[in-house]
Amino acid sequence: MLSDLVARDPDLAAIVRRLVECYGPERIYLFGSRARADAGADSDYDLVVLVPDSADVDRRDCGLFYRNQLGLRRGADVVVTTSSTFDAKAARVPSSLPATVLREGALLYAA
Repeated sequence: MLSDLVARDPDLAAIVRRLVECYGPERIYLFGSRARADAGADSDYDLVVLVPDSADVDRRDCGLFYRNQLGLRRGADVVVTTSSTFDAKAARVPSSLPATVLREGALLYAA
């Protein structure tokens, strides 16, 4: 499932496609200024990529995306973690990044 945000933004669509190719994620969230719709012209994309708990160490490496960014028109900051770690932290710590992403972010992709 892809969100309407992805359909309306070709740069974001290209980034999400690349993330899906690199990680085979369970979910991808957009957060930060672009999710809040207060981004400036030069704002990058802030994304959380959730991989299965069974994902090997290489699939949990943020560098995998950064090494595969060539050809993308916009920059992206990517945080990669497992779904269970993300969900547990969101439930336990209201001020954590996962809790903030769930409150203020946008689900872009779900497998």
